[in-house]
Amino acid sequence: MVRYIHAAILSMLLLVALTFANISYADMLPPTDAAIEKELEGLLNESDYEASLVRLLELHESTSEQTPVMTRIRLLGYIASNHHYNKRPEQAQDYLQQMKALAQRSGLPDALAETGGTEIYILLLDNKVSEALAILNDALVPVEQATMPRVKYFVHNLAAYVYSARSQFAAALEHLIYALDAISGTNTERTILRQASLKLRIANIYNQQKSYDLALEQLDDLEVRTAELPNAKAYLVEVTFQRGVIETARENYDAALAHYAQVKKLIADDPDYQSTYLTVLNNIGDIDMKVRDFAGARQAFDEAYAIAKLNNDEFNETIIRFNLGFIEVYEGDYANGLSKMLEIVELARAEWAPVETEALLGEYAEALGIAGNYQEKAAILLEQRELRDQIYKAEQQKSVAELQNLYDSKDKAQQILLLEQKNELNQQLIQNQEQKRTILLLLVVVALFGAVLVFMLYRSARRSNQELKVANVKLAEQSIRDPLTGLLNRRALQNKLNDQHDAQGDAMILLDIDHFKRINDNLGHTVGDDVLLEVSKRLLEVSRDSDLVVRWGGEEFLIYLSSTEQKRLPALTARLLAAISEKPIQSGDKELHVTATAGFICYPFADLNENQMDWEDTLQLADMVLYAGKVHGRNQAWGVMALNVPFAEAQPLLETDLPAAIDQGMLSVEVVHGPKVPSYKA
Repeated sequence: MVRYIHAAILSMLLLVALTFANISYADMLPPTDAAIEKELEGLLNESDYEASLVRLLELHESTSEQTPVMTRIRLLGYIASNHHYNKRPEQAQDYLQQMKALAQRSGLPDALAETGGTEIYILLLDNKVSEALAILNDALVPVEQATMPRVKYFVHNLAAYVYSARSQFAAALEHLIYALDAISGTNTERTILRQASLKLRIANIYNQQKSYDLALEQLDDLEVRTAELPNAKAYLVEVTFQRGVIETARENYDAALAHYAQVKKLIADDPDYQSTYLTVLNNIGDIDMKVRDFAGARQAFDEAYAIAKLNNDEFNETIIRFNLGFIEVYEGDYANGLSKMLEIVELARAEWAPVETEALLGEYAEALGIAGNYQEKAAILLEQRELRDQIYKAEQQKSVAELQNLYDSKDKAQQILLLEQKNELNQQLIQNQEQKRTILLLLVVVALFGAVLVFMLYRSARRSNQELKVANVKLAEQSIRDPLTGLLNRRALQNKLNDQHDAQGDAMILLDIDHFKRINDNLGHTVGDDVLLEVSKRLLEVSRDSDLVVRWGGEEFLIYLSSTEQKRLPALTARLLAAISEKPIQSGDKELHVTATAGFICYPFADLNENQMDWEDTLQLADMVLYAGKVHGRNQAWGVMALNVPFAEAQPLLETDLPAAIDQGMLSVEVVHGPKVPSYKA
């Protein structure tokens, strides 16, 4: 199912930062011209940018050296931004340079911070995020000493946007909190709007970080205050929509559907929310497909399709047709469903952006898997991976190009500045004495040569260190991974358990593929490798993210479960046996029914301490009951559930004769049988 993301427009987010009211509530703040500042506030609401620019230029003409610096800085920044927004970059740069010169002369932290922020804002209008990131400190360093809430809000809000665009959500969150703090002590007509906007963005970042409870706290606080907002409906719609997004991510689908239903009710028949309404319908259809309510999904997508068609929204029409085809695949009509989906995939390959096509390929591969077309699925997944690599490389090249352009422009400006200084120096030295001029020039040349040499040596050393770090990371990762399956290996688990001193409520499931030697001997090691890879994949699919899935050696696998109740162990083990054996494994043109035998046990066992039974002894006990399962027919799991006598009494038999210990009632054992399927035979 194709996902839909509800996002704000860049220019709207950035305009919020520019429109924050200038509040002066302490004598330490830099002085401003109250009359001009008030008029600037009014111009922020002007929708006619040309008329706004005319008035800004008139205000600029009315200023003088006696006009407070911060008012002039703000005015120059608005003129530069207005010019750039209206596609006049040369005029924008001219006023930006005037702004920089004034800020440098004043030395005011607020002036330097606002100037740096304005330059960043102009770069973001052109979506030059890498260049904005490169000069971010030009605003962040002086803002630490700034005192004006408007400036602090402006800079931190921009910094949060830059870091969000680079997926550095922790840094973005930090600056959003700084921005919120900057306006917490103010009380203007815009204060509550700024707080609402920031809380929405903070909630969105918490959602990106999967901190769903923190995101909901922000939304709860905002929803309480929506009635106070000038456009209460818009914020209530956004808050409710975000709740739906969060509950979907948490897989609380009933709650998500309830929130989306509330959004539908709020915006039904409102032409201003037609795009949002379409997104809500698509999200509802997406959830219905997840929960296999295909009738509900079809109803939502049909309504969305009618709206998209009415508005000539060809992209959404196409996506909805793709999802309707997916529904047919789920319902078993593989031929028609896959045909419709393939038609859209071919269109995407020819006309869509790589990012959109890559997401579509993943959904199509999933549909092929449902239909049992595993070879086609593998080919599509390979195509998706190649496309993903292309996207990554393109983004990387774009970032490098942006930074290179920034470096080149700064280098050229620096060269011009050095040339001007050199000319001035030459004129002065010629008037004094020729010999002194020659000596100074030689010193300059030597200094430049030395600086270049030091820089090149530093860069070479830094590159070598970075390559060494990368190599060490890769080596460390390889040392704890099985090269065939990619699972953790025996060393990884040994490292974890040897360093762990407080295991409580953990468990181990040791699993061995039945008749694996016959498969290798009769069908070859290639088929054997395919079996190991598929078993590894299935174990990962049914295990939790917190579980460690380890290839213990040969055809043995170990699943280490943290914080698992003992009574759930038989059911969990049964799921593993079923995942392996219920569906045959495909290897080339062969289908193999594979089963497994397992032994499971809690760790620590029977609340014994490490001196009595460490993890290796516990695992040995699991291995012994696994062997008992092999003896009693395979395709089953034996689990040691309880120690019924003191450990000292049972220890000799536990180490030498486990069947006797079981027969004498020293241990309680539970047996779980796997699904009845034909196992592999030569």
